[in-house]
Amino acid sequence: MTIQAVARHLGVSWDLVKGIQKDNLNKRYRLPKLAKIKRIALDEIYQGKKLGYLTIVLDLQRGAVIFVGNGKGADALIPFWEAFETIGCTD
Repeated sequence: MTIQAVARHLGVSWDLVKGIQKDNLNKRYRLPKLAKIKRIALDEIYQGKKLGYLTIVLDLQRGAVIFVGNGKGADALIPFWEAFETIGCTD
């Protein structure tokens, strides 16, 4: 169901349903398991003039999104590489 359909079905606002969904996703995926990653894929997605680009990093073994950065290019990946350094995954 869409967020709008769920909100209508439950008789609540779209914002409430979206907030619940966002909180759930943050709890489940905020801290991906980076130590076991062997292969990644990168993609840049254009969202339009107002929103610009997102850079997505995927764990190819699990097929999971492990990072979403604002912008494109190397600068969008700085927080991702910092997370790797924090857990000691870099040489």
